[in-house]
Amino acid sequence: MTIFILIRNLQLSHTILEIKIIQNDLFFRELSNRIADGERVRIRAKGNSMLPFIRDGKDEIVLEKTSYNSFQKGRLLLIKMPNENYILHRVKKISGNNILLNGDGNLLLFENCSRENAIAEATEVIRNGKSIKVGHFHWELYRLLWPKNYLLRRLGLALYRRIPFLNK
Repeated sequence: MTIFILIRNLQLSHTILEIKIIQNDLFFRELSNRIADGERVRIRAKGNSMLPFIRDGKDEIVLEKTSYNSFQKGRLLLIKMPNENYILHRVKKISGNNILLNGDGNLLLFENCSRENAIAEATEVIRNGKSIKVGHFHWELYRLLWPKNYLLRRLGLALYRRIPFLNK
């Protein structure tokens, strides 16, 4: 049982912090409902599959309802996989209704799903209180510079994990 802790409602002029400790299925059901209702939802990152762009337990992710523009190469989508797992990974390829995804920190693991599996798009990452939004210079720079090649990606991840100032 995985436990998620943070949901924030960003629609109000001030942020209301709601802390709930719940199981994954309940968490994602509530998250899906809020996003379907048009809310922007902010959650704390969990997992290392998007390293170094998104860091486990340190960064927060703002999720919004998907739009036509969400289904493009390089976008980050929250997906409910057919096996009931939830992942936030980068779109590698779109072919009709099919989406191929890959986490930045994953070397050889790819996921396939359909557009109907998409729950939300990550439109913002908050790191150390600073916002990095989709289309922002830093977001695009990272997306373009992160290696696509397996060996270069492996080297990049190894350096990231071993050099302290990179992962603060």
